[in-house]
Amino acid sequence: MEGEPFEDACARLHALYGRQGLSDDEIDDLLVLDVKDSGYFTDRGVTNQHGGGGAPSGHDTTIMGWLFDR
Repeated sequence: MEGEPFEDACARLHALYGRQGLSDDEIDDLLVLDVKDSGYFTDRGVTNQHGGGGAPSGHDTTIMGWLFDR
């Protein structure tokens, strides 16, 4: 599965935040896991997700909102 390493990292972060006393709702507000499939990149003309994947996400208002609206 493409997102498995990210899902594992998210689960570990969730557990760490929980041990720090945050509620599930507080943690869910902090942790957002949105793993794009390869179609997200190819539809935007990116053939190398790792090397060139930042270009389309930089123009994706949803992604930029997660990063800067907090």
